[in-house]
Amino acid sequence: MDVHLLPEIFLMNTKIFDLIQSIKSEDHYLRRPSIVYDFYIDELSGILGKLEKILNSKQYMDLVDKKLQIKLHKFNELQFIQSACELTVMSHFLGVCGVSFEYEKVIGKPKNVDFSILRNGRNYNIEVKCPSFNRHEKIDGEIELHCIDRAPSMQFKNEILELVSRKLEICDKKTIEIKNLDNTLKDFLISTQEKVKKSSLEDVNILVVGCDDEANMHMWRGYLLGSNGFFTENSFINHDQFDRVDYVLLTNIYNRHYRYFEGERIINHWSLSASFNLLYPNKFSRRNVAIDGEIDLNHMNSIFPNHNIEFEKYLNDVVDVPDGEKQEIKKLVLGVAWYADKYRKNGIYYFNKHPPVKSVDVYF
Repeated sequence: MDVHLLPEIFLMNTKIFDLIQSIKSEDHYLRRPSIVYDFYIDELSGILGKLEKILNSKQYMDLVDKKLQIKLHKFNELQFIQSACELTVMSHFLGVCGVSFEYEKVIGKPKNVDFSILRNGRNYNIEVKCPSFNRHEKIDGEIELHCIDRAPSMQFKNEILELVSRKLEICDKKTIEIKNLDNTLKDFLISTQEKVKKSSLEDVNILVVGCDDEANMHMWRGYLLGSNGFFTENSFINHDQFDRVDYVLLTNIYNRHYRYFEGERIINHWSLSASFNLLYPNKFSRRNVAIDGEIDLNHMNSIFPNHNIEFEKYLNDVVDVPDGEKQEIKKLVLGVAWYADKYRKNGIYYFNKHPPVKSVDVYF
């Protein structure tokens, strides 16, 4: 480390220490000591130090006081994670040579995207969204039922759920349905469309979605590319409702921030490049229909670090499955988990594991 930077780093740490001391809520994430606490705070301090030089005073204070909730008396966990995810994506571009950064850029009044970057003469508009997962606290022996794909009708889905529940009740097993979030992704796409629809057709518009664990991330991929997925010919809503959204980046940054203090195997929570990311193009967007998709995807992969090429190859490899497992299960549910396991065996951890629950999940 350059010793000339030490006074600046010390100053940043002092500032965030003062901010933490002023936090009102005891539940606030920045007041939860843990093994990884110092790393978490230092990384955040570095990001805030860069943003303080870019933002005006009002923008910076809104970020600190409201988004990070330093001055709020009641802590909102989801709002904090949403803000943390936004900062994590921003941090990948802050201070990068040749990249101009614009915070909360207004493309079509009154709405703005989270930020935009200008790189090599091209503008990239980036919107970051986090779902409200409404985590269910499972009880011993309870089985969660997940519907992998969108059902043809509610009646059909309810009949399947009832059939599965009856069979499990015979074994004295209680069940609970976990709602799909494909409608949440629909809302994200439509919301992003509203914010970027007046942008130039030469701009690249990216929706970033913060996902949870491996199985959850695989589900979100299915919302895009599975049966009736938005990026397929059979999307259950018209493509023109999101034809200005050019790419969706799925990333597990939600997983890496959610109750970070309960985990201890990852330390770089605020790093997009250290997260597990999958970038998918919308081949139906007005911009993408007019370009060479393969060349553009390769270009985008150089900007947003991700595993899309390698992961899709793995997903379609009928040989590369764990012993005793089936290719169908990999493609439907566990592809991300098994792929990430390959890295974990070499000491590379992408997902933060939280305390285990005593339950079994059923996917159908």
